[in-house]
Amino acid sequence: MKRLRRVLDVNFDKKVLSAALIDTKTTEADWDKKELKTLSAYFVLNGAPEFSVNEKGNARFQLLAGEKEFIAAKAAGIVEFSVRVYRFSEKNAETFCLIEKLKAGNMGAMDEAYIMRRLVKDYHLKQEDIAEMVGKSRPAIANTLRLLTLHPEVIGMVESGKLSAGHARTLVKVPQEKQRAFAEEGLRRGYSVREMERTVKAFLTPPEVLKQEREAKAAAKSEALKDLVERMRAVLGTQVSLIGNDKKGRIYIDYQSPETLIRIEEALGIQDQPDRQLSLFSEEE
Repeated sequence: MKRLRRVLDVNFDKKVLSAALIDTKTTEADWDKKELKTLSAYFVLNGAPEFSVNEKGNARFQLLAGEKEFIAAKAAGIVEFSVRVYRFSEKNAETFCLIEKLKAGNMGAMDEAYIMRRLVKDYHLKQEDIAEMVGKSRPAIANTLRLLTLHPEVIGMVESGKLSAGHARTLVKVPQEKQRAFAEEGLRRGYSVREMERTVKAFLTPPEVLKQEREAKAAAKSEALKDLVERMRAVLGTQVSLIGNDKKGRIYIDYQSPETLIRIEEALGIQDQPDRQLSLFSEEE
């Protein structure tokens, strides 16, 4: 909000206005009839929400956001609305509208990216400004904007819903001429976003670096396994040995006396009448 106040005069007055005084950029014909009918039924039962308008002069007001909801509310027979009245310039009114569209969160990733680009290029907002205004992190804004650097055909896949934005973001660092092939291969194989990330990383990382990473990862796992054996020895108070690797193998636990077995049972939490067991072991001896 602080950044928004630096960019726009966000002071407003609260009023109740007649629907006839509020202008919209769209009409009922521009919206899906079933969606409008559903919204209208909801507003009949629950009343209309508060809308934001810009004062135009001559006692007229321009709706700033929520066109579909406003038109549905009018169709429900509501004739007066509680509104926030702003006094923006034409440019600032457009900025406010774009921010409100992003805040609504009901657009596709590419549509969001196009709006963010307009805010950066046409209205000179920084990514930090947009992030604060819409309640997102700056990296989230940057990641959305990066979608616009993709190959046009990959962008088309995202716009059509064929490719998710998450999958598309993994391709940003891939040369444009190879992005479509990666996208199609990922779709064909049904890759998750994580699998697509690994595929892209394998393509971009030199083989020797990948080998070093695998070796370091294997060494780390081995150290963790060795540490497990050492901790078992300390807890059980006896020799513990291992045959195998990080994926499969066997762990051997030595015992030298009935007392050692009782101690192992206690450490594992599986003892059952330990005094009786100890006496049984003694009798057998």
